[in-house]
Formats: sequence, structure tokens, C-alpha cells
Amino acid sequence: MERLIEGIPGERAAVWVQDRGGGPLRLREEIVIEDLSPVLTSLAASSGANGPLNPVTQYMLARAADHLAERLLDDSPVTRSGRDGVPRILSTSLGHQPFVEQVLGMSQHQMLRRWPLATDWYTDVINYVMRPVRFSPTHAALLDGLDGWAQLPLGEFVRRYGETMTTHRESEKMLRVAEALQALWPDYPPVARAVAVYQQQVQHLWLPIYEATLRAYGLVLRPGVSGHEVAWAMNALHARQTVEQLAGQDLDHTDADGRRWTMTAWTSLLLLAGACADADGTPLSAVDLCARLPVAPLTLHEE
Repeated sequence: MERLIEGIPGERAAVWVQDRGGGPLRLREEIVIEDLSPVLTSLAASSGANGPLNPVTQYMLARAADHLAERLLDDSPVTRSGRDGVPRILSTSLGHQPFVEQVLGMSQHQMLRRWPLATDWYTDVINYVMRPVRFSPTHAALLDGLDGWAQLPLGEFVRRYGETMTTHRESEKMLRVAEALQALWPDYPPVARAVAVYQQQVQHLWLPIYEATLRAYGLVLRPGVSGHEVAWAMNALHARQTVEQLAGQDLDHTDADGRRWTMTAWTSLLLLAGACADADGTPLSAVDLCARLPVAPLTLHEE
């Protein structure tokens, strides 16, 4: 048996490690070597037995990622009583009685009178975190800005709308937590139910604005395209922009005239170009939409 110092990306390599406390080397497993050189920015060695191509280095990272996933992505099995299990991170962070006593400094009776069962407590915390009202400040800001924006070319309307949609000054913390819950446990029943409620209410909040904007700019949906689909896609773009902003990313697009756009604003115009047409059915490009002027006042309800 000979330990491999550096593996070749794409090839399998045996991982031989001495157990804690000594003894002979033991085969742990075989792994497929990846080129992690551009990935591992904080590794002490850039090559050799402790470098990014070493099988033991890659084994340690793979096991660490798997261990982290096990701790975060608990599968929440149904218990013998038939109730949904609870991810460990919830019981650790929000333990039913420990939370009310140690964090809030209140009597456990205050908790038990309201939520006798811990699983019900966790469910309502999730319902609270993921409630659509976390978007209320943004929705109010949009309503305040619509009349002024609707006097401008559509491209500028989309730009300002997108900037407002991705500014969450008062609820950034809740947005982070809600995104984390959806990403970690999408199939955990309380999360899945909260997501369904959120999707319904977001359609209620944003769809009327999209429909009113199309009317104001004399646009119609192409055959086979629904307002629900456009609203879902637009909100998906804005949600992605929010996540990238939280990560410190500032992706943009420069059009043929040298104007800079956020990627969300530009791709929103591309989406509208594919989903909409002029009132007579004439297709329009993103460039056409940029310069398009309103043809009527923006009203949220047909008069």
C-alpha cells in the first residue's frame, strides 16, 4: 500500500488514513479527485500532501460537507404518533420550554397555555417568519411610486420598479431566514404549507400591478401566456436579485446604447418581450420596450 500524494482530477483514488491514537493506515474509502485548486482559498498548502489535490484533503472536505448536510437537512420523519418530526436545528434553537424560560425570561406556562405541543410551536414560528407581510414595506413603496413611474418610458419604469422590489430595509433578516427555511427544508410540511400560502398571497399583491402596467403601456399578453405566469417569473427574477445583493453581488448589463441595467431589470424586459405584444399583436423587442411610452394612466382596477 502506498499513499498517493496528489491525485489526478477525474480519476479514483484510495484514501488511506491512520486512525486517531495510532496504528496502521486504514483504507477509509475511494473518492474521485476534483481540481479544487481554485476553490480552496484558505488551505495552508497549495500543493503536495496537504494540498488541494491530495485524497485525504478531499476526503475531509467531502465528509465535512456531508456532516453539515446531515445537521441542517434533517429529513423530519413522521413519528410513531403520526405527527411530523422536527429538524434538530429548530429544537436546538427554539426548544419549546428552554426558549421561553432562558431567552424570554418568562414562565413556561405562558408557552404551554398557547402551544401545548412543541411541534405546534415550531409550525407557528415558521408561519410567522414566512408570512407575506414581510413584503409589506416594499409593496407600500411600490404603490407610492407607481403614478410617477408610469409617466416614464417603460424601460425606466421597469428599472425603478426593480430597484424598489429588491430593497428590503426593514425586513432583510426575515427574508434571509425565510429563504433559508425554503432552501433547507422545502418538504418539511410546515414550510411547504407556508410556501403555498405565500405564493397565493404574492399573486394577490403583485399580479394587479403587472396587469395595470400592461394596460398603461398598451401591451397585451400573447396567446397562451397568463398573468399568473408572468407574475411568477417576474417575482422569481426579483427574488434572485435580492439573494445576490445579500451576497454582495452587483451584476449588470450594458445595452447597445451604453446604458447600464441591473440584470433583473434587463431580463425583466426580455421576459416582457417574450410574453407581450402591442395591442395589434405586433411583437416587440426589449429595445422597443425600453423606449415605449404610456398610452393611458396606470390604474390598479379597470374603470
